Amino acid sequence: MDELEALQTIGRLIKEERLAQGLSQVQLAKQAGTAIKTVRTLESGTRRTQEINQRKVEHALGWRPGSVADVLRGKSSFAPDMITPDDMRSGDEARPGPARSAVPSGRVARASHLSDEELVAELTYRMMHRNRG
Repeated sequence: MDELEALQTIGRLIKEERLAQGLSQVQLAKQAGTAIKTVRTLESGTRRTQEINQRKVEHALGWRPGSVADVLRGKSSFAPDMITPDDMRSGDEARPGPARSAVPSGRVARASHLSDEELVAELTYRMMHRNRG
């Protein structure tokens, strides 16, 4: 899969999942803590966004950390048109059986529900934006 095809696949998956959750682009951006431009850029599938923003959107959608990067690096074992939002949740990319989510969907009530990596990313984000207002 070339980069443009991977970007378009990610855009399709994000839009499918966003609509399935009943979210607008603005709502997803707020939930992820990103700019609306980031969501639009990801969904358009025309260019990459910063990895931290990819992670925030993954988290907001309830996807496995690093799932977007895996598709962009060609690490997905499925053809681009065969990848579904459920595949982004699964840690082992196995379709049979219920999908397991490393990140609970919806709001996380406790820090203990986050992986160490997600917790560090969240704390870093909050510290960087603490003095902005």
